This record gives sequence, structure tokens and C-alpha cells, in this order.
Amino acid sequence: THAALVRPHALRYAEAEIKMMKTKIVLDAHFDMLLDVLTLRRRGGHAVMEERFLPGLRAAGVNAVVCSVFILDELVPEGALRNALDQISALRADLEESPSFALCRSAGECRAAAADGKVALFLSLEGAEPIGRDILLLRVFYELGVRLLGLAWSRRNYACDGVSFAAAPPVSSQGSLTDFGRELAAEACRLGMVIDVSHLNDAGFREIADVMKVPFIASHSNCRSLASSPRNLADWQLASLAAAGGVTGMNAYGPFAADDPSARTPEALLAHLDYIVSHCGAGHAGMGLDLCACLLYVNAGYIDEGDTDLFKDHADAGERFIKAVRGRYGEGEADGILGENFMRVFERVMGC
Repeated sequence: THAALVRPHALRYAEAEIKMMKTKIVLDAHFDMLLDVLTLRRRGGHAVMEERFLPGLRAAGVNAVVCSVFILDELVPEGALRNALDQISALRADLEESPSFALCRSAGECRAAAADGKVALFLSLEGAEPIGRDILLLRVFYELGVRLLGLAWSRRNYACDGVSFAAAPPVSSQGSLTDFGRELAAEACRLGMVIDVSHLNDAGFREIADVMKVPFIASHSNCRSLASSPRNLADWQLASLAAAGGVTGMNAYGPFAADDPSARTPEALLAHLDYIVSHCGAGHAGMGLDLCACLLYVNAGYIDEGDTDLFKDHADAGERFIKAVRGRYGEGEADGILGENFMRVFERVMGC
């Protein structure tokens, strides 16, 4: 009798576990959509994620997104903390009206959400500006759900120097981590936060690579050998990241795909993917599209005219990149590139 009572309950859990195992994660490791969530909600909008972003994500088959908390230049430094909290607050409010999305704090929560048909969301700080030089604030952001830490955007903060967009970065922007930056990285690792080195300058990258005991990622960076922007990674950086068990996410911003504007095509981005696979292995490549042209703040002129994305939105990326990856690689390698490689790192660092 006791077994009969327990069995249906156990079966429900077993069925849920099987469903989770069968659900493949297709993850975009970098999307600034919180800027639009905050902007539109301030204008009186509701269910912004459901109405504005869900159709494109569904069309592309993307079921997990890393939402970056990016602070605009004009808000740094004084407004950085307030704006970061505003973005997270707007997300929390929108989640109450967007039931197709779920904020996740671990790889296991991501898999459970995806198995339930939802789009799993992770929170990432894109640059440590909201923390200022107060290490205690990192724990506050962790408690709010932030699980990834991008040490820099392409500017200086109290932790480090970001890599310049200039072809010849000034010497003054090439410093390594500060003492606070080292403390911040160590505390992030202790908490179980993934370190993201996209936008970090070369000197800072080298120090992170030397001290990290767990895998780290470059969520949205391409190969400097194919497109010379300092925002892309040099061969030694790709090798260091792979040796640590990390992943590099392919970035769909045109200038990071090719130096020649006429060559900025989906094929150029696939060439970056092929380069990483051939030099580092398919297990170290991922997708961090950094789609910005579909966001309101870009349409307001934040990015230079002509320097735009290879894809207009996720639906377009699904047709011209995600499908191409599946046609180019075997099932296992394609699954890894499109999400499971990043999930391997998340499971190791955040926990299951």
C-alpha cells in the first residue's frame, strides 16, 4: 500500500527529469534587452518580453538568454548602481506579466524552465560599474539573481581597464587588474558566478587566465585573426580560454565579423566559428549574438550608422545562423555550439 502511494509521486519526478534531459538548451549568451524592458515599462508598457522578444526567440528556437545589465556612458559613475537596480526591478516586474520567461540562478533551474516550455533567463553585469569599489555590493547583486560578472565594458572602472574600440588602443588603457579587481574576481568565484572577459583588455585577460581555477567565458567575442578589432580575441587568448575549459560566443556585430564592410555577412561569422572549432575544438565555441539593432536605445543613435548587426533580430539569426550551424556540424557539435557548451561551464561554476 505504501509503495502504491509513493509510486505516482516518484513517477512524476522521473518524468520531469527525463523531460529535462531531453530538452536541449539553445542559448544566446549576450542580449541587452533589459534596456528596452526598463525603457518601455517607464513609458507605461506591460509584458514587454512577451510582446517584444518572445516571438523572435521562439522562431529561432532559443530557449535561454543571458540578459546583460549594461550601463550607458552618460550614467557612469554616479548613476550606475541606480540604473542597474532599475533594470533588475523592471525585469522582475515584467516577469509577473510575461509567464513564458523565468529568471534562473543555476544550470538546473535553466533546464527545468526550458523543459517547462519557458525561456530561461540569466542575469549578468556587463561591467563592474554598478559595484563601484564596494565589494559588499557584489553579494547584493548575487542575491538579486546575478550569476555572471563581466568585469569590464570598453572603458575604465575601479576593477580594470576595458579594451578600447580603437585600432591602436592608447597605452593608458592597457593596465592590468587593480587590487580591487583581483578581490572582485576572487569573490565572484567564491559565490559561484561565471567570469566573463568580453570587453576586458589584454593585460586583464592575461591575469584572469593565470589565476582562474574554474572555467571562464568570453560571452560575445570573435577572432582577432579574422577581424582586427581589439574587441576580438587573439589566438593566445582563445587558447588560454579553451585550456581553462571556457567558451567563446560568436558576436553578430558587423565590425567584429569583418574589417571590410562589404564582407560583413553571416558567412563571415561562420568563418569565425570554424576558426575556433579548428584551433580550439567544437567544445569551446558558443553563441553570444549581442543583437542591438532591434533595441530602442540603438535606434536612438547609440551605435554609429553603418556599424550594425548581421541579423535584424533573433528570428533572422535563427534562419541565417542557427540553421547554418546545424547544417554545418554534426548534431552533438551543433548542440554544444548553440548552447550546451555554455551550459557545461554554468553547471561547473553555478552548480546544477
